[in-house]
Formats: sequence, structure tokens, C-alpha cells
Amino acid sequence: MATRGARIKSYGGSGPFIRPETIRLALAKLAVLPRREVMLYSDEERSFVRARLDEGYPELEGGYGGWEDEPRPGQVSATVFRGTQAPQLTLRLILGGYPVQPEWADCERDVRTLDAMGRQPVNARRGDRPPLLKIRGQVPHRHREWFVEDVEWGDFDVVRGVRVRAFVTVTLRMFVPVTLLRISDPKPAGRRSRWYVVRRDQSLDDIARDELKARGSRAVAEAKRQIRQLNRRIRDKVRKGDRIRLPVGRW
Repeated sequence: MATRGARIKSYGGSGPFIRPETIRLALAKLAVLPRREVMLYSDEERSFVRARLDEGYPELEGGYGGWEDEPRPGQVSATVFRGTQAPQLTLRLILGGYPVQPEWADCERDVRTLDAMGRQPVNARRGDRPPLLKIRGQVPHRHREWFVEDVEWGDFDVVRGVRVRAFVTVTLRMFVPVTLLRISDPKPAGRRSRWYVVRRDQSLDDIARDELKARGSRAVAEAKRQIRQLNRRIRDKVRKGDRIRLPVGRW
């Protein structure tokens, strides 16, 4: 498997080393999911969890309303739209167990991964947050980004002292970047940016690291997100000679 600007380091070879979890995540994204299966994954942490949906369907709440009454002396109150809360998605999942895993396999790895998805990283610096997630499967708004709001563990099936299946309810909330909020200033200041011409064999990751000096997977992911917001026509790939805008700031 080859990627632009990188090679898998083999025995006795040279070149950048591609982490095994990166390869596992890439293969998991290509896998065809059965109808009742979903996958939660984080590009920032290079981790994923595959699970089956328990009885019922995913529950989507919020995103409605947002209107309030504005009193007017001696008149009928005016109605003003203040905005809504970000939607909340509840998934009842089954981790481990056939057919997601062989009947004899334990579910400890998936339990640890899901638990880590909802917590601040170990030894996190000030301002670090839990990872943002994406969803594959038959769920609403699966193309948006989410964060874990709550994890409620249920029963565990234990065989010969090994936990082979776990029942869990995961509550997710849609992530809405601050840059999408509108400021009610009649002359809002535009975001500072600069033009940049893409060089040969450069990817968004390369640009984030080399031009924006982003360090670490979280900083690179945030830098790429800001680049996409400044350049709506690009997603993941850029070509030599493309003229794009880059945000100005520290990462």
C-alpha cells in the first residue's frame, strides 16, 4: 500500500514509518458494513470501534425550536430566533460478539477504545479536548463530526472469565466549529489568511506541517479543517499549482 509522499518501512528499508493503527483505520474505512452495524472512528487518534445496533433505531434529538418572545410595552411580544442547540444522537450498541468478531474473541479492546473516545487524553495539555468522531452506517447526519457526551455501560456477557460482549448506550452531540458562528457586527472583520501555491507532491497534511507548523495529530487535523473552511472547493486532495488560502496563526 502506498500513499503520496510516504512509504511503508519494511525490514532493512528506509523512509517514513506508517503506524500500524493508521493502516488498520484505512482498511476499516474500506470495509462494507452490514445493515445493522456502525463504526465510530477518529482520524485524530487513528482509532475506531465497530459495533452492532441493539434493538430500536438511533435517536436524534434537538435542532428544533430556538424562538423566543421579546416583550414590547403595550404590544404583542415579538418573536426572535435565538438559535438552536446542536443535535444529539443516541446509539444503543453491542460491542464484540459474532458476527462483528469471532465468538471466542473478547471485547476489551473495543471497550477501552470507546471509553478513551469520550475522555480527555492522558497527560493532556491545557486546552486539549477529547477527539472528534465520524460515523459510518445507517445513522442520521453521518457525514458530520460528533463528540461523546455520555457513555452508559450496561451488561457484559462473560464466558470463562472473559468479557466477550458489552451493551452500551452512547450519546453523541454534533460538533459545530466556532468559526461557523455569525457575529452580529455590521462590518465583521474577516479572518486573516494568505495565499499559497501548492508544490509538487504536497498533501494537506504536508501543508499543515510545513507551512502552518502544526505539530501533533490534533494540531494537524485542526489546521486541515481551517484550510477546508477557507477553501470550500477542496476536500482532501490538492494538486500542484493550486492557489489556496491558508489561515494565519499558531497551531
